[in-house]
Amino acid sequence: MYRLFDAAGNLLYVGSAYDPDHRCKAHRGEAWWPEVTRRTDEWVESRGHAYSREMEAIAAEEPMHNLMGTKRYSTPDTPAMRRRNALAGVRARYLRQSETLRFEIADAAREAGYPWAQADRFGRLAETEFLDRTGIFVDSVKRRRRALAVEGAEG
Repeated sequence: MYRLFDAAGNLLYVGSAYDPDHRCKAHRGEAWWPEVTRRTDEWVESRGHAYSREMEAIAAEEPMHNLMGTKRYSTPDTPAMRRRNALAGVRARYLRQSETLRFEIADAAREAGYPWAQADRFGRLAETEFLDRTGIFVDSVKRRRRALAVEGAEG
């Protein structure tokens, strides 16, 4: 998690990234970037924790140039957001079903004598295929497949 300040010590922006240097390069195109004179970094235990801490900091500290997470922000009313909201219940149901499938496949593979790591991989493969077939988890499926491919190359 990082914070960007101006010369007077005013908080301009709070963000989180795996690589704050790289992320700050992307901020250089922002109109407010020339005001930035200092950055602080705070490392947290996971990406999920970093995101939560970022949202908490934005709400509590009210940086000048963050919008999401502030009282000024409202979710855009776009066709994509309406579709996402309409599918929220379906998405949650499919995620629960995919997780159940993952554990059933992994348990069956362990009972068949496969080592734990391989059985777990079978479960994650089945989960990924299930989510892919729903057609509504495109980005998640891509990330899962990349992770499985990296793992397969390492193993």
